[in-house]
Amino acid sequence: MNKYLLLFSFLFLFGTTSAQETKMHEKTFYIDSAKKYYQQAELPIFIFISHSRTGAPTPLNPEQVGGKSGEWKEIKLDGHGKHYLKHSEEGRTEDKYAVYADGIAPKSSIKFESAPKFVKGGVSYYGKGLMVPLSTKDEMSGVKEFYHSLNQASYSEYSTTMNANQEGEQEYKFYAVDNVGNAETPKGYKFTVDLTAPTTFHNVVGISKDRIISTNTKIYLTKEDKISGVAKTYYHFDDETDKFYKGGIIPFTYLSDGEHTLYYHSIDNVSNEEVVKKFPFYLDKTAPIMSSDVLGDKFIVNDQVYFSGRTKLKLTAVDNKSGVKEVLYSVDGSEFKKYDGPFYLPSEAGTHVIKYYALDNMSNEGAGKANTKYDEFKHSVNKVYVDLTGPTMSHKYTGPTFAKGDTIYLGPETKLQLKAYDPESGLQFISYSIDGATEETTYDTPFNITSSGTHIIKYFGYDNVNNRNVSEVSLVVDVDGPEIENIFSISPIGEKNGMDVYPSYVSIFLAAKDELTGADYISYTLNKNKEVPYGKAITGFKKNRNYTIKVRSLDKLGNESIQEFSFRTEKY
Repeated sequence: MNKYLLLFSFLFLFGTTSAQETKMHEKTFYIDSAKKYYQQAELPIFIFISHSRTGAPTPLNPEQVGGKSGEWKEIKLDGHGKHYLKHSEEGRTEDKYAVYADGIAPKSSIKFESAPKFVKGGVSYYGKGLMVPLSTKDEMSGVKEFYHSLNQASYSEYSTTMNANQEGEQEYKFYAVDNVGNAETPKGYKFTVDLTAPTTFHNVVGISKDRIISTNTKIYLTKEDKISGVAKTYYHFDDETDKFYKGGIIPFTYLSDGEHTLYYHSIDNVSNEEVVKKFPFYLDKTAPIMSSDVLGDKFIVNDQVYFSGRTKLKLTAVDNKSGVKEVLYSVDGSEFKKYDGPFYLPSEAGTHVIKYYALDNMSNEGAGKANTKYDEFKHSVNKVYVDLTGPTMSHKYTGPTFAKGDTIYLGPETKLQLKAYDPESGLQFISYSIDGATEETTYDTPFNITSSGTHIIKYFGYDNVNNRNVSEVSLVVDVDGPEIENIFSISPIGEKNGMDVYPSYVSIFLAAKDELTGADYISYTLNKNKEVPYGKAITGFKKNRNYTIKVRSLDKLGNESIQEFSFRTEKY
């Protein structure tokens, strides 16, 4: 038998690209160092033949049935995998020529390393030093090119690990291409880099001139971090060790009379640490001092103090030496007047500013009257917001509902969700009562009512200074399915084994009614066959047979009823 060298030519196809997404990647072939031949699995092959290694190749036409020569044409490979062209002779080993058809793109992966990580609300935050190495592999022809793109930039060839040193939200995309042009679908990851430390502020209520404070002064810290958020805040006085700040007023009255310094700083959730700040002050435990106390509802959030219309402000002045002569105060820039006891702020919603000062018994009359002198003694309270209205209330339903006129019907599984919003001091909590109950139940999660009939739900929203709003909803709960009825087109002609007997030509009609929402659906099963919707009379019964019909009906809220009945047909 003559031997021939089989030669192949290939038709190359090209992939398409979109604007920024990927580059153009040619579908092609590849021969590795071991002389293995790979080609993209969708490309065809053509067969050529030659009588020598250096002879010109001639297209080899396929032989058709009957010995006729067919038209020279492409051969399509049968998908991804290893394919063979075989040649054999009697008494000799079979020769196989392998074609590796590669139809699977590389698979790439990403890692996030060398930086602190924090996840909140589905967003991943990373701190300083973030390295984002990529890796890829291909199961057949091997990876040829690897591309990446940061923040919608054009794709470039990947060579080194990305160092994420740009702050803010990042979008990183990448993909690989193997040696025969299979391009991986680009993978993308969004993450946020936080390189900035938090900012912390000290707040002093009751501070006097030249940073002199008293034991009635309040010191607290506020902090912010606009990206990953603040994780921890620390403080200490003078040469003390750091203390963890849990919020609220910082205790300092144990300090001695004299000069002191407050040190403080914060660390965010990805370990960015703020440079330590300091607040030097003089603690005067003996000089005349003033303080303010709140009598009634008060709430502090984000450095804003909220009062209700029921709240009074109490001013106190103490002098351990000569004693207090008088206390004066001003609201919203009005004339200063003598303080006689706790007072209400104006009955007007919004921000109010209270200023106050004390004169001791050593001050002379002229100094007490001079406005320029008043300023030396004046103390400021943080701006106070008077909140006079309760939250805005609303509700909605989760689950089956049915509206008939102004009446809302609920199923037993339908839940009532209560909502409230307060744009001033903020929502404190929601409570509710059902059908006139005197005791309110704190609302935590949507709830359902499982008893049939009309119900009235009152719900209450309380803001953080105890203003309350009330809302009410009336609804009807339907927990019962429809009543099912069956009607035979003819009266029974007998009874056998406890079952009524009917002629085989009998017709059966089904009906259902629901007093509240109405029947919505009827289906039936005949002798345990497949359940079918009921649309017309049931007929076509065979003679001398027992039948059992199981009827199922749903109302408009999905409440279900089931009825089953049996009968027998006669010989006619």
